Amino acid sequence: MLKLTIMKTINPILIDCRSLSDFVAGHHAGACNLPANELAQRMHELPDAAQAITLFGDEISVASAQAFLVSKNYTVSDRFIDDNVTVNTLKEAGRWAVGGESQRLWQPSPLISRFVHELMSLHDIKAGKGLDIGCGSGRDLVYCAMHAWQMMGVDVQPAAVARAQALAISQQVSVETQVRDLETGSDPFADFADGSFDLISVARYLHRPLFPVIKRLLASGGVIVYHTFMVGSEAFGSPKNPNFLLKGGELADVFRGFDILIDDVITLADGRPMSLFVAKMS
Repeated sequence: MLKLTIMKTINPILIDCRSLSDFVAGHHAGACNLPANELAQRMHELPDAAQAITLFGDEISVASAQAFLVSKNYTVSDRFIDDNVTVNTLKEAGRWAVGGESQRLWQPSPLISRFVHELMSLHDIKAGKGLDIGCGSGRDLVYCAMHAWQMMGVDVQPAAVARAQALAISQQVSVETQVRDLETGSDPFADFADGSFDLISVARYLHRPLFPVIKRLLASGGVIVYHTFMVGSEAFGSPKNPNFLLKGGELADVFRGFDILIDDVITLADGRPMSLFVAKMS
């Protein structure tokens, strides 16, 4: 009886750690399918570690997923084994589903979310062509694509670009990705015409020689969305190299003449200060 009660009020952060084929055949409604043996490669699809997770799957996959998540400082609040009793309980409760629809647990950066849901309408910014510089695993890139932007993501790491493409496929959107060395000593986007992009986003990456390149690539009325670590972060962890730490007011100076929409500093939970900067070319 206790199991019946729990399953009807199950934590909404629910990961089905079985294979995709098993998930498609039948799963708890509202679950996210992240097979246990793929978790290490799909960390970017997990929610914030502050959120407790419930696991569903066979004994082996649940045990494997729990061990991995705990090693990454996640809390596994409950676990349910895929057996006839559990499945019948879910069916009786109307919580059993078939098909490949998997719940999205990941979020973009708060700044990109704010840009998409607040600043675009407030400042009459229309979705167009966007570039994500140092896109990593692609959460911001894909999220913009989910909101009508035609996105290109660039990163030096082939594995990161592959993860970004896989994430786009999982969300049924199309993005272009390229592997590029962004620190060649010359313009890494020399093959792109001036004004090629209506949006350029940069997250947790700083290479100052790209500042003039970014301004060159932005179209009239284009927007730069930039957030990265600031001076002071070195006291709490990485990065420690001053070349990778933004100074107070630096972006406002670099993009002088733009309409500055946001120029704030937040403090992360670990104490590191981070810039939040959005500016629109006049």
